[in-house]
Amino acid sequence: MKTTIKLVSLLGLAVLFSGNAMAVNLKLRGGVTNNSYTLDTTSSTGTTSNYGTASYSGNTLGATLLFSDSSGYLDVATSNGDGNWSGKYTSGTPFTSTMKHNDNSIILGAIFPGSGGNSGNLYAGWKNGETSLDRAPGANTNPSLKFKTSGFVFGGGGGIGLGGAGTLGLSLGMGIMSGEYDTTALNTTTNTYNTTTNKADLALGFSYGISYSYPFTKNFGVSVDYKGNLYNYTFNSGLSTEWSLTETFNTTSALLYVIF
Repeated sequence: MKTTIKLVSLLGLAVLFSGNAMAVNLKLRGGVTNNSYTLDTTSSTGTTSNYGTASYSGNTLGATLLFSDSSGYLDVATSNGDGNWSGKYTSGTPFTSTMKHNDNSIILGAIFPGSGGNSGNLYAGWKNGETSLDRAPGANTNPSLKFKTSGFVFGGGGGIGLGGAGTLGLSLGMGIMSGEYDTTALNTTTNTYNTTTNKADLALGFSYGISYSYPFTKNFGVSVDYKGNLYNYTFNSGLSTEWSLTETFNTTSALLYVIF
């Protein structure tokens, strides 16, 4: 239900932005994902580090407003997933946990049609995400962890027409993000839970992707895509010891789409 509400809200915002300046077609898509997600944290001295990784399945939904003159598009998307997390404490002791991850985005793009089904595109937009664990690295009192990100993304790519056999897509992008790392742990002295928040005001990263789509009809088809993301966050606001976090997130998706 929450996923549906998010998507409807984002789509409503997209419609508001597009207005009635030109006619649009609506493309809806949905499917399943297989994901690999890793967080690797290191202190400024390099003497301590935490590491955790998860492979999990999920789902994704999206909606795209395609401008009828093929000049551009406005896209909103949301994805969710959960699975098992394997990590280690600073001492090197391993632990396991359950994790959840979600991402949301709104993207405005320009399309440059070519011949033979080829095209290029540029895009810019906003995305946010959240990863939560029921047990965080670095403590033994069963705390929880939330890592939240948000920021501006931009990039470009192209589509290569395969002469009636579908379209191959390539993309490359960058992001300027901020991050918040919250741990909530039990204070055994007061028997209360305390939350510690670290913030990273600026993080740079990049993404890359490859996709294949095939239209069964003019208005219905299937697509498969792979996308990788790598971001590095530095936490130094109000801290005596600076530390960094590297987020690596790879997703393979299989989707069906319909165009109205």
